[in-house]
Amino acid sequence: MSAPVEKKLGEIHSKILAILKRPGGASLFEVREILKVGDSQEHLGRRLRDLYPHHIFNKTVKGRRLNYEWLRERPKGEWDYSEISKKDRASVLHDAHGVCQMCGKTIAADGIKLNIDHKIPQEWGGTSALENLWAICSGCNEGKRSFFATFDTKTMKQVLAFGSVHRRLLEALRLNSGKWFDSDFLRFVANFDDYQEDWQKRIRELRYFGIEIEVGKMKVGRRIQSRYRLVKDATTLPKDLSAAARKYEAFRAARNRVSR
Repeated sequence: MSAPVEKKLGEIHSKILAILKRPGGASLFEVREILKVGDSQEHLGRRLRDLYPHHIFNKTVKGRRLNYEWLRERPKGEWDYSEISKKDRASVLHDAHGVCQMCGKTIAADGIKLNIDHKIPQEWGGTSALENLWAICSGCNEGKRSFFATFDTKTMKQVLAFGSVHRRLLEALRLNSGKWFDSDFLRFVANFDDYQEDWQKRIRELRYFGIEIEVGKMKVGRRIQSRYRLVKDATTLPKDLSAAARKYEAFRAARNRVSR
């Protein structure tokens, strides 16, 4: 593992921090307008993330924008400052075989660019160890960052700790019963531990346990995106939802063979 490294902060970082310390904070769009800089929102986003090792921000969605408000300085030792080595970057890209490990799009067929990303974000205590790295496309990277920003570290660690993909999805939907969650968020939760080619089927399989989930569509720019929300929960559940779902699928297959 690389030696701990802290990125040096410049004048632009100080200016961004001063704006986010104002009552109510600001969105990156507002930061750009106030500073009157030509930087894209993506570049400003990188500079904001440079502040994460040193400061904690409250993130809320206002309208269609993510708002950042400074809360306090980050305690020493809470952040992993280790850089991702060139060897680890090459290893993660090699293992991905040109496929986004979150959505399954490929460099060859879809023209995506893969980014090395932390599965558990560093601001949640994630490290730069190889097992916490994966290669995902730019769209998934931005989608993950936006949606996960609305949930606190402790809550998401609890959700992602489940080894069962079915349980992770259910716990994610339980974060706010009745609230719509878009497919980018749930895809990440499903694929966190291992890639699920048909992660939507895992959601449908939750109905085996008396759980009702509504499926809808929403337009995001030019893209039509699926969304899901928990309508009815179950009072009792098997300990291992994934094992129980596989068992029920096997039972249904056997029953269908007999009925033919």
